[in-house]
Amino acid sequence: MDARQRKTRAALTTAVLELATDRSISDVTAAQIATRAGVHRSTFYEHANSPIELLEVALREQLDTVRERFLVDLEPADASRALSETTDAVLRHVEQHESIYRRGLGEGSGGGSLHSMLSSHFEQSSRLLLAQRSLRIPGVAGVSSETVRDTVARYVADGTVGAIEVWLRSPAPRDRAAFLRLFSMLTPEWWPR
Repeated sequence: MDARQRKTRAALTTAVLELATDRSISDVTAAQIATRAGVHRSTFYEHANSPIELLEVALREQLDTVRERFLVDLEPADASRALSETTDAVLRHVEQHESIYRRGLGEGSGGGSLHSMLSSHFEQSSRLLLAQRSLRIPGVAGVSSETVRDTVARYVADGTVGAIEVWLRSPAPRDRAAFLRLFSMLTPEWWPR
Protein backbone atom coordinates (compact mmCIF):
# COMPACT_ATOMS: atom_id res chain seq x y z
CA MET A 1 0.00 0.00 0.00
CA ASP A 2 1.47 3.36 -0.98
CA ALA A 3 1.34 6.51 1.18
CA ARG A 4 -1.85 7.82 -0.45
CA GLN A 5 -3.64 4.49 0.04
CA ARG A 6 -2.50 4.36 3.69
CA LYS A 7 -3.83 7.89 4.24
CA THR A 8 -7.17 6.92 2.65
CA ARG A 9 -7.32 3.70 4.71
CA ALA A 10 -6.66 5.70 7.89
CA ALA A 11 -9.45 8.15 7.02
CA LEU A 12 -11.86 5.29 6.28
CA THR A 13 -10.87 3.54 9.52
CA THR A 14 -11.49 6.67 11.58
CA ALA A 15 -14.82 7.21 9.83
CA VAL A 16 -16.11 3.67 10.33
CA LEU A 17 -15.07 3.62 13.99
CA GLU A 18 -16.78 6.98 14.63
CA LEU A 19 -20.00 5.98 12.84
CA ALA A 20 -20.11 2.52 14.46
CA THR A 21 -19.66 4.16 17.87
CA ASP A 22 -22.85 6.15 17.33
CA ARG A 23 -25.05 3.40 15.84
CA SER A 24 -25.15 -0.22 14.78
CA ILE A 25 -22.81 -0.95 11.88
CA SER A 26 -25.76 -2.56 10.09
CA ASP A 27 -27.30 0.95 9.95
CA VAL A 28 -24.16 2.52 8.43
CA THR A 29 -23.76 2.78 4.66
CA ALA A 30 -20.65 2.84 2.50
CA ALA A 31 -21.69 6.29 1.31
CA GLN A 32 -21.83 7.62 4.89
CA ILE A 33 -18.35 6.25 5.62
CA ALA A 34 -16.95 7.68 2.38
CA THR A 35 -18.49 11.09 3.09
CA ARG A 36 -17.13 11.13 6.65
CA ALA A 37 -13.69 10.08 5.35
CA GLY A 38 -13.75 12.69 2.58
CA VAL A 39 -13.41 10.17 -0.25
CA HIS A 40 -15.57 9.04 -3.14
CA ARG A 41 -17.82 6.06 -2.51
CA SER A 42 -15.97 4.04 -5.17
CA THR A 43 -12.81 4.53 -3.10
CA PHE A 44 -14.55 2.87 -0.17
CA TYR A 45 -15.02 -0.27 -2.28
CA GLU A 46 -11.31 -0.36 -3.08
CA HIS A 47 -10.78 -1.04 0.64
CA ALA A 48 -13.79 -3.12 1.68
CA ASN A 49 -16.92 -4.78 0.32
CA SER A 50 -19.18 -3.55 3.13
CA PRO A 51 -19.22 -1.38 6.25
CA ILE A 52 -19.06 -4.44 8.54
CA GLU A 53 -16.02 -5.74 6.65
CA LEU A 54 -14.24 -2.38 7.03
CA LEU A 55 -15.11 -2.28 10.73
CA GLU A 56 -13.79 -5.80 11.24
CA VAL A 57 -10.56 -4.93 9.41
CA ALA A 58 -10.11 -1.81 11.55
CA LEU A 59 -10.65 -3.69 14.82
CA ARG A 60 -8.62 -6.70 13.69
CA GLU A 61 -5.63 -4.50 12.84
CA GLN A 62 -5.65 -3.13 16.39
CA LEU A 63 -5.95 -6.62 17.85
CA ASP A 64 -3.18 -7.94 15.60
CA THR A 65 -0.90 -5.22 16.94
CA VAL A 66 -1.56 -6.53 20.46
CA ARG A 67 -0.73 -10.08 19.35
CA GLU A 68 2.48 -8.97 17.66
CA ARG A 69 3.55 -6.96 20.70
CA PHE A 70 3.09 -9.69 23.29
CA LEU A 71 2.95 -13.13 21.65
CA VAL A 72 5.28 -13.34 18.66
CA ASP A 73 8.49 -15.28 19.44
CA LEU A 74 7.31 -15.82 23.00
CA GLU A 75 9.46 -18.08 25.16
CA PRO A 76 7.48 -20.68 27.14
CA ALA A 77 8.88 -19.30 30.41
CA ASP A 78 7.32 -15.91 29.61
CA ALA A 79 3.93 -17.28 28.51
CA SER A 80 2.05 -16.64 31.75
CA ARG A 81 3.03 -12.97 31.95
CA ALA A 82 2.53 -12.39 28.23
CA LEU A 83 -0.91 -14.02 28.16
CA SER A 84 -2.04 -11.90 31.10
CA GLU A 85 -0.71 -8.72 29.47
CA THR A 86 -2.29 -9.68 26.15
CA THR A 87 -5.69 -10.32 27.72
CA ASP A 88 -5.50 -7.02 29.59
CA ALA A 89 -4.59 -5.17 26.37
CA VAL A 90 -7.53 -6.81 24.56
CA LEU A 91 -9.85 -5.75 27.40
CA ARG A 92 -8.57 -2.17 27.10
CA HIS A 93 -9.22 -2.36 23.33
CA VAL A 94 -12.78 -3.59 23.97
CA GLU A 95 -13.34 -0.80 26.51
CA GLN A 96 -12.00 1.78 24.05
CA HIS A 97 -14.63 0.61 21.54
CA GLU A 98 -17.25 -0.32 24.12
CA SER A 99 -20.33 0.83 22.24
CA ILE A 100 -19.19 -0.97 19.08
CA TYR A 101 -18.59 -4.24 20.94
CA ARG A 102 -21.76 -3.94 23.03
CA ARG A 103 -23.79 -3.86 19.82
CA GLY A 104 -21.56 -6.33 17.99
CA LEU A 105 -21.45 -9.15 20.55
CA GLY A 106 -24.26 -11.28 21.83
CA GLU A 107 -27.88 -11.64 21.03
CA GLY A 108 -29.39 -9.19 18.59
CA SER A 109 -26.13 -8.31 16.83
CA GLY A 110 -27.37 -9.93 13.61
CA GLY A 111 -25.49 -8.80 10.51
CA GLY A 112 -23.31 -6.53 12.65
CA SER A 113 -21.95 -9.39 14.77
CA LEU A 114 -18.30 -9.17 15.75
CA HIS A 115 -18.23 -12.57 17.47
CA SER A 116 -16.65 -14.37 14.52
CA MET A 117 -13.98 -11.69 13.99
CA LEU A 118 -13.00 -11.64 17.66
CA SER A 119 -13.07 -15.43 17.90
CA SER A 120 -10.87 -15.69 14.80
CA HIS A 121 -8.35 -13.34 16.42
CA PHE A 122 -8.12 -15.53 19.53
CA GLU A 123 -7.96 -18.70 17.46
CA GLN A 124 -5.05 -17.33 15.43
CA SER A 125 -3.30 -16.28 18.65
CA SER A 126 -3.75 -19.79 20.09
CA ARG A 127 -2.42 -21.36 16.89
CA LEU A 128 0.60 -19.04 16.99
CA LEU A 129 1.35 -20.03 20.60
CA LEU A 130 1.05 -23.71 19.73
CA ALA A 131 3.15 -23.41 16.56
CA GLN A 132 6.01 -21.64 18.32
CA ARG A 133 5.68 -24.00 21.31
CA SER A 134 4.95 -21.16 23.73
CA LEU A 135 1.89 -23.13 24.79
CA ARG A 136 2.05 -26.88 25.29
CA ILE A 137 -0.99 -29.07 25.60
CA PRO A 138 -1.12 -32.69 26.67
CA GLY A 139 -2.09 -35.37 24.19
CA VAL A 140 -5.32 -37.30 24.43
CA ALA A 141 -5.34 -41.05 23.81
CA GLY A 142 -7.21 -41.90 20.61
CA VAL A 143 -7.27 -38.30 19.34
CA SER A 144 -4.78 -37.02 16.78
CA SER A 145 -2.50 -34.17 17.85
CA GLU A 146 -3.93 -32.08 15.00
CA THR A 147 -7.49 -32.57 16.31
CA VAL A 148 -6.35 -31.70 19.84
CA ARG A 149 -4.69 -28.49 18.57
CA ASP A 150 -7.73 -27.51 16.47
CA THR A 151 -10.12 -28.20 19.34
CA VAL A 152 -8.03 -26.27 21.85
CA ALA A 153 -7.71 -23.27 19.51
CA ARG A 154 -11.48 -23.10 18.90
CA TYR A 155 -12.40 -23.76 22.53
CA VAL A 156 -10.07 -21.06 23.83
CA ALA A 157 -11.24 -18.63 21.14
CA ASP A 158 -14.98 -18.99 21.61
CA GLY A 159 -14.72 -19.30 25.38
CA THR A 160 -12.69 -16.10 25.57
CA VAL A 161 -15.19 -14.21 23.42
CA GLY A 162 -18.04 -15.45 25.62
CA ALA A 163 -16.22 -14.37 28.77
CA ILE A 164 -15.52 -10.92 27.31
CA GLU A 165 -19.16 -10.60 26.26
CA VAL A 166 -20.31 -11.25 29.84
CA TRP A 167 -17.64 -8.88 31.23
CA LEU A 168 -18.77 -6.15 28.82
CA ARG A 169 -22.36 -6.46 30.09
CA SER A 170 -21.24 -5.75 33.65
CA PRO A 171 -21.57 -2.15 34.86
CA ALA A 172 -18.72 0.29 34.36
CA PRO A 173 -16.20 0.85 35.66
CA ARG A 174 -15.11 -2.72 35.09
CA ASP A 175 -12.26 -4.28 37.02
CA ARG A 176 -9.87 -5.79 34.46
CA ALA A 177 -7.68 -7.34 37.18
CA ALA A 178 -10.69 -9.14 38.66
CA PHE A 179 -11.64 -10.39 35.20
CA LEU A 180 -8.10 -11.70 34.69
CA ARG A 181 -8.34 -13.62 37.98
CA LEU A 182 -11.70 -15.10 36.92
CA PHE A 183 -10.34 -15.94 33.47
CA SER A 184 -7.33 -17.66 35.03
CA MET A 185 -9.67 -19.75 37.18
CA LEU A 186 -11.52 -20.88 34.02
CA THR A 187 -8.45 -21.99 32.11
CA PRO A 188 -7.29 -25.63 32.10
CA GLU A 189 -4.47 -26.90 34.31
CA TRP A 190 -2.01 -26.90 31.42
CA TRP A 191 -2.63 -23.20 30.68
CA PRO A 192 0.35 -21.02 31.72
CA ARG A 193 -0.21 -19.32 35.08
